[in-house]
Amino acid sequence: MSTYVITPNSDGSGFNVGIAGSNGARQTMLGFESEAEAEAWIIQDKRLGQTPTRHSSGMSASAPG
Repeated sequence: MSTYVITPNSDGSGFNVGIAGSNGARQTMLGFESEAEAEAWIIQDKRLGQTPTRHSSGMSASAPG
């Protein structure tokens, strides 16, 4: 499960969201105008992350020939 941290920009112009994945990967989403906007984005990202992915069965990729 990912960990999210909201941080204000040093110049007071908005907020960023730091994300630390369970595999150690880290990234930062920039440019949220308010803390509420950053929180809403986190909720949406968590919701999307819990959506099961669909896999097609019986399909295979062919190498270019």
